[in-house]
Amino acid sequence: MPKTITSVGLEKIGRRFADSIDHAAYTLNGAPKTVEPFRKLVTADTVKIYIYFDDTVTGNVANVQLVDTDGDIVAQSDREFEKPPSKGLYVAFKYTIIEKETEVQIESE
Repeated sequence: MPKTITSVGLEKIGRRFADSIDHAAYTLNGAPKTVEPFRKLVTADTVKIYIYFDDTVTGNVANVQLVDTDGDIVAQSDREFEKPPSKGLYVAFKYTIIEKETEVQIESE
C-alpha cells in the first residue's frame, strides 16, 4: 500500500507530541524530582527531547520519564546515571515517526 501521510503530516505529528511534553520526572538518589525539558527539536519525521541536569544535580539519576500536559507518562528510560557535580548531563529521547502500512477494509451492508 502506498503511504498516505505527507512529510508535513509526519512533522505535525512529531510537533504535537513534542508540544505535549510538560516536564520530566526522575529520581535523584532515590527521591522524586521534576525538571523542565531543556530543548525540543522536531525536524521532518524526527523528534528529539533533551533533558539537562546541571551542576546543582549530583548523584544517582534514574527513572527519567517524559510527562505530558495531562500528567501521563508517555516515555521513560530505565537507565541509571551517576552524575558528578562538575559536569552536566543530557538525557535525550529520540524518535522517528513512521507510517505503518495497514490493510484497507471496505465493508458493505
